[in-house]
Amino acid sequence: MNSFICLLPVLLPMAAGAFILLTRHRRGDVLACVAAVLTALSLVPAVMMGSSLDFEVTYTLYIIMRADRLGIFFLAVISAGFIAALIYACEYLAHDKRRHIFFGFSLMTMGAMLGLAMAGNLVTFYMFYELMSLLSFPLVLYSGGEKASRAAMKYLMFSVFGASMALMGMMLGGGMTMHDFAVSVGHLSLSTKQLWAFAMIALGFSCKAGMMPLANWLPTAHPVAPAPASALLSGIITKAGILGIARAAFYVFGGGNLAGTWPQVLMLALSIVTIFCGSMLVYKEELMKKRLAYSSVSQLSYVIFGMMLCSEAGFVGAMLQVLFHACAKVGLFLCAGGFIHHAEAEYVSDLTGMGLRMPKVMAAFTCFSLSLVGIPPFGGFVSKWQLASAALADGSFLAEAGVVVLMVSALLTAGYLLPIVSRGYFPGEGYKAKSCDGGAAMTVPLFALAAAAAAFGILPSFVCDYFGTIAAWLF
Repeated sequence: MNSFICLLPVLLPMAAGAFILLTRHRRGDVLACVAAVLTALSLVPAVMMGSSLDFEVTYTLYIIMRADRLGIFFLAVISAGFIAALIYACEYLAHDKRRHIFFGFSLMTMGAMLGLAMAGNLVTFYMFYELMSLLSFPLVLYSGGEKASRAAMKYLMFSVFGASMALMGMMLGGGMTMHDFAVSVGHLSLSTKQLWAFAMIALGFSCKAGMMPLANWLPTAHPVAPAPASALLSGIITKAGILGIARAAFYVFGGGNLAGTWPQVLMLALSIVTIFCGSMLVYKEELMKKRLAYSSVSQLSYVIFGMMLCSEAGFVGAMLQVLFHACAKVGLFLCAGGFIHHAEAEYVSDLTGMGLRMPKVMAAFTCFSLSLVGIPPFGGFVSKWQLASAALADGSFLAEAGVVVLMVSALLTAGYLLPIVSRGYFPGEGYKAKSCDGGAAMTVPLFALAAAAAAFGILPSFVCDYFGTIAAWLF
């Protein structure tokens, strides 16, 4: 019974998704939303009862599932993101006869991601990670056509390559990568082989997290995927790579053990380069969804930068960035979908006057943009402040260089988002346009995400204390 309660949040959305796909149910959208909410509710007994699954595959290989403190946070982010995107998709895909494909595979992807968040060791994590990549592949392929096929294959190839590199690192790490996350790592002197193992695992998972040089799939996949799928890919699915790096760094090898090693320096350097290059590459893109994709490349590496500082303060800042990036980027892609769906505005130049045409959606877009830039009272300010403080406390050359890049990136983010807001509300004298705002299914998720970004930004103490508790155990 205990094992079943642990598996229910994985099995329920997968079964519901398979049912929608097989039956092509005419109300598959409603069924998907109900299933996603029930799945989120099923997490409560799984967490409260401390349910777990320990299955012996061989005498050295175990499948372990349970929800620890870090896993609970990711369970909440995953559930909220999928529920918001599925509710939104009810309006966005209302007249699409193939919408059962989106809802079915989205639910199944949700199940795989929840299993990934509850994984108790790297082997279990890898199993759900590969499953998630395969199940999310149709979301990129959804629109059909040659562009979608090429983008989907690129997404799959990058995912498989990254996962294979991580798997080789696990094999190189040996028994160290098989143990339970609940077991304290302790203070170790890592061998050359173990350092290479971590480097391969971290670089492999960084592919999904959008860190250069393995980030090319992001700007290719987002423009062809439907907006709710893009929101999930950027705001939620990329967090699988982040969680993989966090599990390897802090639960397997030990953050304190990695401090000062060459893999830490390598990951720090790559994250700083990615933050800057991602912010710069945005400016050459006029297609709105592609601009947001390059923005994700930059913003996700804020998280990797914070984690690779290998300190309690850096870890807290990284997890805050996970939370606020998920709110902002899911919201921004959903706003972009609203502009495309109701106003046929795909390019940045098409968004002039959008504050008058779609005032509700544009208001949400403004909130998400301010949060992503890092302007109070939104949460993005809290995470960026924490990351900068942690880097200055570290005092190393790379950490201090990272602070400079963080500040420059914030200015660049303001440069590619705030002019859209300005032109949206002030299009110029004599501008006239017909109002075409989104319905409740579109605007309610947007307002909920914007409210979360503001609420956690105004009162961040709860989440800061929560992450601080995790960091104290890890370090």
